[in-house]
Amino acid sequence: MKHAVSRMVRLAAQGAVLSIATIAAATTYANETSIQRYVTKYCLDCHGSDSPEGDVVLAELHTTTNVGLLFGTFDQSALHNMPPEDAEQPSSAERAEFLRSLDAYLKAKGHDRTSQPGNGNLIDHALLFTEPTVRKAATPSRIWRLDVDSFIERARKVTNNQSLFYDNRNNAKPVSLPYQTPDHTFLDFAAVHSFDGSTTEMLLLESDLIVNQFMSRQWSRYEKQARGDQHQLWSSIFSAMTGQLPEPGQLESLVELHSKSKDNLGEAVANRLTVKAILLRPHVLFRFELGAGEPDPYGRRYLSPTETAVALGYAVDVAGPDAKLTSAIEPLDLDDRQTLRSIMRPYLKTDAMQARLLRFAHEYFEYPRAEEVFKDADKYDYQPERLVDDADQFILKIIDEDQDVLRNWLTSRDYYVRGMFNYTGTKLSPIRRENGYKDYHRNYNLAPELIGKNPEWFELPPAERAGILTHPAWLLAFSDNEKNQAIQRGRWVTTKLLGGMVPDAPVEVDARLPEDESLTLREKMHVTKASQCIHCHRHMDPLGLPFEQYDLFGQFRTEEKEKPVVTTGTLWGNEVPGPIPYVTQLAQSRQTKQVFLRHVFRFFMGRNETIDDAPTLIDMETAYDQSHGSLKATVLSLLTSDSFLYRVSEPAMDNAS
Repeated sequence: MKHAVSRMVRLAAQGAVLSIATIAAATTYANETSIQRYVTKYCLDCHGSDSPEGDVVLAELHTTTNVGLLFGTFDQSALHNMPPEDAEQPSSAERAEFLRSLDAYLKAKGHDRTSQPGNGNLIDHALLFTEPTVRKAATPSRIWRLDVDSFIERARKVTNNQSLFYDNRNNAKPVSLPYQTPDHTFLDFAAVHSFDGSTTEMLLLESDLIVNQFMSRQWSRYEKQARGDQHQLWSSIFSAMTGQLPEPGQLESLVELHSKSKDNLGEAVANRLTVKAILLRPHVLFRFELGAGEPDPYGRRYLSPTETAVALGYAVDVAGPDAKLTSAIEPLDLDDRQTLRSIMRPYLKTDAMQARLLRFAHEYFEYPRAEEVFKDADKYDYQPERLVDDADQFILKIIDEDQDVLRNWLTSRDYYVRGMFNYTGTKLSPIRRENGYKDYHRNYNLAPELIGKNPEWFELPPAERAGILTHPAWLLAFSDNEKNQAIQRGRWVTTKLLGGMVPDAPVEVDARLPEDESLTLREKMHVTKASQCIHCHRHMDPLGLPFEQYDLFGQFRTEEKEKPVVTTGTLWGNEVPGPIPYVTQLAQSRQTKQVFLRHVFRFFMGRNETIDDAPTLIDMETAYDQSHGSLKATVLSLLTSDSFLYRVSEPAMDNAS
């Protein structure tokens, strides 16, 4: 009987394996068939085996192992660049089916194309704002490395030393937690960051610094409060460093480690060793979001109470959850979204949340990059850090008002301008200015006599300025020492406001512009109209050239190279005469608003959106519209959504792509 049962179990297991293999094979065949059908109908006229355009052959795309070819085909199809405009076009359903099949084919080979930072715009925009038949939004279970700023804030809080990690320029960051995301993407992306050998070695050194500060500044306080109770001592230190109470087994292991170390190494060494052991625990360096409890019919599990508090805490405060939030979340049923919203609303009004939204604006608009742009300082008063500070005040004022946030960020003419000071804080005289004192106010086209000692808000002329995209800080961020970067400005608009993508220039392409100094930038850019360039540059150049209204210091101008400056561009197939009507049209567009909301999602979720997140994005747009453009109401909708609160198991993907 025993052998018969064993044989039945083996046969059942073999049958299950065969069934899984059969399903997988059938799925692969269906994907390959879908790819082949689409390519045959829409691609082979140009990319067949005989004289293919660009030497790109797609005849065997459904079986190829050329990942670069698969990526290129996916990107060009997702961005509606292929088939070309003059060819027969697939229906939306046909294109969507092809992309789903190609995406599944890539994932089967270990390449999750659309999950990578910088690739979020490859997801079909229309589907993201179309109500699905079933709402089943969730985030894959994950372990998220702590953001470097969160690590700093936690270390400062634990050591009670707000200057920890500062250097003489007040800008040092621990090198053990480097950002590894590509340019022009949000920095804190969950699936990207990890520790390798070199960063782990640096982490050990930096942890010594934290331990030294803790022992000298905080140890005696914890020791006194514990009154000799080792369990209370190590429980308190554990909670301070991890933001969580220790499990009984964790606490016992710490007490035992301290006891044994004290016997072998002495009390002073044991104290330091045990503190360091806590500091290097995974929960100090990582955010665990695995989900708990029984899954629902779609395989989704709610975050555990601790995971929920940590996720929400870091969303609204770089320092993570406080004790009040943790205790409020502990008994909460996450089905009760109304109560959850009431818990979170006060946190949206804090200075910490304001700082989070300012960081979002930094990484979204990218204007702090102005500080990295070198220019010959003797040409003008080039003080980019001051301009960035002024732009921060512009952004923060609109965050505080919290009405029509995106529209105001893109169109407001109320600019904050610092006062005019010399090195000792007194108002400058005309002689000092004439003698060459650096005066950056000309970047705003403001006359010196208009500038007082103190910072002021100026309503700038409607024909000259409109929003952050005409602010000198943003303009400087997309320039270099000698010229504006109209192409990069256009690329920013394409990706951040229109939801498109532009592939990087191939390495064999000579991307230099002519050096003829008699030519304007627009005239130099005629080289981008070449056949090998225009396919990508048509998505950038017309969108960046309206900003030629401003010189390479962000100053409004009407001439370039002693010629009338030409500021025309193209938006949605229509000509725009200059930057002001251009950004005004962008600000009034629903598509622009929706693409903006997708970026809000990415920043707070630490990942790209997926088609399953459509209900969350739809609800975010509803919250934004019903609150008259409140960014905080939009974030609240996201933080209480299924995408934020549910986790679902998903096979690990190879991030090498």
